[in-house]
Amino acid sequence: MKKVSGGKTLAVVAAMGGAVLASVMPVMADVSSDSPAAGTVKTESPAKIKAWGAAVEITVTYNCPTNSGLTSSLSVDINQAVLGGLAKGFANKTVPCTNKTETTTITATAQEKAFIWGKAYVRTSLYTNPYSAHDEREITFQP
Repeated sequence: MKKVSGGKTLAVVAAMGGAVLASVMPVMADVSSDSPAAGTVKTESPAKIKAWGAAVEITVTYNCPTNSGLTSSLSVDINQAVLGGLAKGFANKTVPCTNKTETTTITATAQEKAFIWGKAYVRTSLYTNPYSAHDEREITFQP
């Protein structure tokens, strides 16, 4: 009977691969957080319901590069489970690129069904030619 020793070799290779990955990951994180070349976007919670749910006002934090005095397009897409279906909303806004972290509000109007207090799923996108950044998260709607 022939003894197979590949298990030990595989374990050593896996351990070495994990060590290399662990040493590279912090460097990768630093590069992405220090370099807003592609832009960053984050949806803040809670958001405010307006006009009995006809609209919602969402605060967004973003950062985009200033090369060539660019402006960016910021958009939010909202889905919320409500009694009898799904409340949806969408909004677009043009924002300046200052290469600094900026905060803005964007108001999205409800389509077909009103927004209510509680949780909603929001996808926020920042488009700066040729880059884009996205943030998807659950946020809370409050009065």
